[in-house]
Amino acid sequence: MSHLQYLAFCGGGSGGHLIPAIAVAEELLAENPNTRFLFMTSDRPIDRHIIATSGLPTRSIDHVALPLRTSTRRLFFAWQCMRSVLHCRRDFQRRRPDIVIGLGGFASIAGVVAGWMSGIPVVLLEQNTVPGRANRWLQRLAATTFTGWPLEAKWRGTWRTPVVDVGVPLRRVFSDGKITSGPPATHLPSVARLLVLGGSQGAARLNALVVDTLTNHTFGDRNLQVVHQTGLDDQDRVRNAYRQAGITADVHAFIDDMPRQLTKSTLVISRSGAVALAEIAATGRASVLFPLSASADDHQLRNAEFFAACGAAVIVCEQDSDAPLRLTEHLRHLLAIGNASTSSQENADFPGGSGNCDQFTGAAHAPRAAMESAARSLAPGNAAAAIVKSLLRLTDRIGHASE
Repeated sequence: MSHLQYLAFCGGGSGGHLIPAIAVAEELLAENPNTRFLFMTSDRPIDRHIIATSGLPTRSIDHVALPLRTSTRRLFFAWQCMRSVLHCRRDFQRRRPDIVIGLGGFASIAGVVAGWMSGIPVVLLEQNTVPGRANRWLQRLAATTFTGWPLEAKWRGTWRTPVVDVGVPLRRVFSDGKITSGPPATHLPSVARLLVLGGSQGAARLNALVVDTLTNHTFGDRNLQVVHQTGLDDQDRVRNAYRQAGITADVHAFIDDMPRQLTKSTLVISRSGAVALAEIAATGRASVLFPLSASADDHQLRNAEFFAACGAAVIVCEQDSDAPLRLTEHLRHLLAIGNASTSSQENADFPGGSGNCDQFTGAAHAPRAAMESAARSLAPGNAAAAIVKSLLRLTDRIGHASE
């Protein structure tokens, strides 16, 4: 089986796009330390931060978001895309990648199209149950689509390229045996560690709702310790609010050591991006999920419903008027001393099946231990290794066909 020498990863705009790419790159380096990469990302700060902390090389490409309405901005989008495609093709002519990997997001379009036009094999990574618009457009150009969480039947049945279910690729630290998916590291019954993940791009509405709830309510006799990822824009405001309320809180714009923070947590409050859910599952943590209401095609709500249907989480819809009350009820239940004990009656109270947001938002009666067990059952295997094996087989087939 041949080695892959040089790969181009195209896409970005969020941690959900780039972290799976980092995971695949790490696995490729474990297979062949001489492998080199080109990352063609967006110019967003989160992309620069993730790539910089990974130690892998990158270069930004120009891109703009597709306007939702017909306007002159659509013409500008088309012109910008064509310009970016030409830039990518010039990069590929200087050194031809063995494979181009599309990561999703509008930043992936130029690189994937340029790869296809250059006759380079293209594969796509799609992590969500509802595929993004960029991958829906690009599917016809790809040899394979690797999926994280299972595609909804509506999309799986109409997808134009072979779909391979591998799970969400996570960084090697999640599969190297150094983290635990067992009980939280904090065993003191009087202490509860709450991890709040506001999204890698920030989540002002979620941040405000959580801070308001924690500063205006009590949660039994437990000493509450908070670790809160806010995104760049909200860090100072959130830190000051906790300080004024006398709450012990460790506030970060971005959390780089996510495995450690998840392992130490008692409970997680999070958006429901595909990678966040996979990391929560890998560490076996119960969670309260706040799907981003503005996410494209409600894909975060669909992800959260899948998790809740399996008994691994409860959902709070941030746009609901009673969201603060529901969050308070969930926290009081799930942080209660003795909650980790299980009973068949409590387990029976948790709903299964699929449905809409309202179906799951009231499900506060499952014991935390049952939710942790359900989360562990959803933990992805070594998806990055599976992808690398498939990529090697793909290049072997192409090599044999060209002989």
